[in-house]
Amino acid sequence: MRALEELKKDFHEALSHIDFSEAYDPYSKQFMKALFIGQLLVAVKEMEDDVEEELDGARKYWDTYLATNDIQYKEMAGDELRHAGILIKKHLAKADEHERAYLNGLEKDRQEMLRLVKAEA
Repeated sequence: MRALEELKKDFHEALSHIDFSEAYDPYSKQFMKALFIGQLLVAVKEMEDDVEEELDGARKYWDTYLATNDIQYKEMAGDELRHAGILIKKHLAKADEHERAYLNGLEKDRQEMLRLVKAEA
């Protein structure tokens, strides 16, 4: 997600302007800027993490299924993909245009993985 990367860069930049070697002022302009950017970074990351976590889980279960041929791992991969779909729909209901584009990309990835899981007999 482009916004996440930009926020990370901005947060590190803002943090670099705070002198932690002496008693710093948590109400200073530099500290407040880093604080607000950091809070936004956490909020954006949290929204992103739940969907990506489900997709990562699906990938891991799928890889384990391919390695072991244990059908339970295939079913677990399908479950994770279903969970990701539910989360994507929930996030899309509240998303702005930029978030929609990102979430639609995740949905495309999810659909491709779902086709693999369903096609494998």
